[in-house]
Amino acid sequence: MTENVSHENLMRYLDGEAAPEECARIDAAVASSTELQRDLALFRTMKHDLQAMSFGLAKDQSVWGAVHRRITRPLGWIMLISGFVTWGLYGSYLYFSSAIDAWEKLATSAIGLGILFLFGTVIYERRKEWLTDPYRNVYR
Repeated sequence: MTENVSHENLMRYLDGEAAPEECARIDAAVASSTELQRDLALFRTMKHDLQAMSFGLAKDQSVWGAVHRRITRPLGWIMLISGFVTWGLYGSYLYFSSAIDAWEKLATSAIGLGILFLFGTVIYERRKEWLTDPYRNVYR
């Protein structure tokens, strides 16, 4: 870096905050120094990249909403699934250890499995449709 123009001066120049005589001095220094030209191009690129960042938040979202989604949703799913598994295992134990006839157990199991298979295929189709939906990232 030349001793006449510092990084701070280049940043002020890029942001349009430098005085006109300082802009003229920086223009002359940049025209004569390839190092300053490289630094100015680098700072322009960094400024453009920073302005283009959205940080993944829509206008109506907050940082705490993102934290909420990252922590409570997975925790809720874990608790829901573990509760279903616990009740399912306990219910299966009671179901298969009861004194009900085998044909009644088979008929009830067929109904339960049929409902689970239908529910699973609906979830699978909805997920497949959601993955190919071109409007899924469009917000109002």
